[in-house]
Amino acid sequence: MSIKQVKVFTNDVKVGMFISCLDRPWGQTPFPIQGFLVRGQQEITALRSQCNYVFIDITKGSDGISGTLSPKIQPGINNKNTPDALENQARPWRNSVSPIEVKPNVYSQVVPLTKEVEHADKALLHLRGQYTLATKQISRGKDFDYRSLKDSVADMVNSVVRCPDAFTWLLRLRLKDQYTHDHSMRSALWAVQFARHIGMNKEDMSVLCMGTLLKDIGKVKLPNSLLRKKDRSDKEIIEYQKFVTYGVEMLKAFKRIDPPVISVVKYHCEHHDGTGFPEALQGGKIPLLARIAGIATVYDACSNPREATDPVAPSRAVNILYKMRDKQYQEDLVIKFIQSIGLYPTGTLVELTTGDIGVVVEQYPDSRLTPKVAVLNQDQVSEGYILLDLQDESASRKALRKAGQRKAESVEALAIAKDLDPSRYDVDLSFVSTIFMKNTRKILGSILSSGMGKNSNQNTNFMGRLKSYLRLTG
Repeated sequence: MSIKQVKVFTNDVKVGMFISCLDRPWGQTPFPIQGFLVRGQQEITALRSQCNYVFIDITKGSDGISGTLSPKIQPGINNKNTPDALENQARPWRNSVSPIEVKPNVYSQVVPLTKEVEHADKALLHLRGQYTLATKQISRGKDFDYRSLKDSVADMVNSVVRCPDAFTWLLRLRLKDQYTHDHSMRSALWAVQFARHIGMNKEDMSVLCMGTLLKDIGKVKLPNSLLRKKDRSDKEIIEYQKFVTYGVEMLKAFKRIDPPVISVVKYHCEHHDGTGFPEALQGGKIPLLARIAGIATVYDACSNPREATDPVAPSRAVNILYKMRDKQYQEDLVIKFIQSIGLYPTGTLVELTTGDIGVVVEQYPDSRLTPKVAVLNQDQVSEGYILLDLQDESASRKALRKAGQRKAESVEALAIAKDLDPSRYDVDLSFVSTIFMKNTRKILGSILSSGMGKNSNQNTNFMGRLKSYLRLTG
């Protein structure tokens, strides 16, 4: 039977449709390249976060009009042999967890990146100092200033709540220390971003952040040769996994550390299907905050491999994580986590449909496929960038044309074509970050330094320039 494809916008996708083609390459998404049947709202939500439209094969699923389903997938309580029913029988841990409760619009107000970056910079520097000092003291069994570390964590949580992109920029591009140090801080960021996405209260966010920061503290008791070894023997794997128990014992020695924080450390390596450690817990027996920390940990490990000097393309990490859903990690948590970070997190190197190379500098929570992108001058990056807001396609085309980019006129849609592996391009993301932040402050500084004049014309001109700048940047 030949394939009969129908174009459908993702807002119109329904359960029972078979997705046969996307509006972007399959490899840039977490979905199986052979296509898939939409079985529930979670898959619909995931599609909407990745694509604007798709094609459905009406020979394998519903056509969206008559509501007719493939004979193999008929709804009903007596369908004991459907794929979902068989999966539930084969995977008993599926039914041991409740779907994650999402509270939309709890943190709907977002401070623009240019306004938050200074606060985020101070928060990061303070957290970095307190975290480094605390880990050294804990590793030596000495007392440490838990209150100061807790205050630093609260500053990070508040910054992420106000504007997730600012902290992402600074943390992604400025930390150049040891792998474990960077990994723990990045993992904490991803975890807090996810917590913000689902509307978690700030107190729980702080516990999650602190637990994720300290999750690897027990590794100080392992030899470096074991930590850095890629192919460990079965005996070495057992020895390596002891870092969790070591970490719990070290933290329990400090009475001031909140028990929920230690719980995150203890259970973040457990898996939904019971294949994790140290207790091989399944499903709902794993505390929620530890489940989130585990997902954040594996995402960062995939996107920032130990042996790599630069992050890989985020879509590759998302693809790996998506394949772990309903196995190592709870399915709806994985899908919601992917939605929270987006396919193109802030700092991602991307190629536009025009062939231009740019960096994602700021996202829209409700439209993650159309972020703000700084298009680079590929010959002389130091000369700056063209800031495009892909939500406003007309203005973005105009900005590219003004800069002499003629392809802006010929492409059907001005959008992100794919994300890129930074290690394959001669682009220093930390330098790009410096340009972006410095130019932002320089422009605002020049406007403010011009000051309020003595006459009304000067004042009007000053306020006009200031309002125009703030409108363009935020």
